[in-house]
Amino acid sequence: MDEFLDRLWAQIELYLNASVMFVDRLLSPLEVFGPGFVIFVIAFAVALFTRVFSRFYITKRYLRLEQEFRHWQQVRQEAMKHPDAEKGKLLAKNVDQAKLNHVYYDYFFEGLMKSFITNVLPILVAASYVTAVYTPSALMQRFGTKWVYSFGSGSSLVNISSLFWYIICLLLSFVLIFLVKILVIKKQNEEKQA
Repeated sequence: MDEFLDRLWAQIELYLNASVMFVDRLLSPLEVFGPGFVIFVIAFAVALFTRVFSRFYITKRYLRLEQEFRHWQQVRQEAMKHPDAEKGKLLAKNVDQAKLNHVYYDYFFEGLMKSFITNVLPILVAASYVTAVYTPSALMQRFGTKWVYSFGSGSSLVNISSLFWYIICLLLSFVLIFLVKILVIKKQNEEKQA
């Protein structure tokens, strides 16, 4: 078993190294603009990818659990409408205990895993890429400075690392995508009214 896992890890490491080299080659023309711009492009691409990927990646199990949850929730609401309020509460409690709670937890965890795969994992992979490729020593070698940005002088010098700049760019990218979405919706509404 150890030999199998060693071979599997070697294949994963080979794939990851090849992916890093591919992304490096893809981004190398942008390094003329500096590390801050490259990291912004990475963050914006990740933010855009997560928005698109989370919209289109939906498992069959998630859809089935959503439908099942809505069905049992409707059954519970119908039980609450029973003319006898006490009996309605007991029927709703039985529905909760029998099916609704179980279906809700399955639906919740499936949604949590979907969110992890479509949002958290791409962000963490890109963060690990940025911190591995844009280390202070690599920045010094490529750009002649140990930091992405430095502000101030003397004792009030503020240095921005690659990870911190990535987080700032990621937040800014999500805000930009949100604003563009709002503007597009506003324009579509104006066209419909016209």
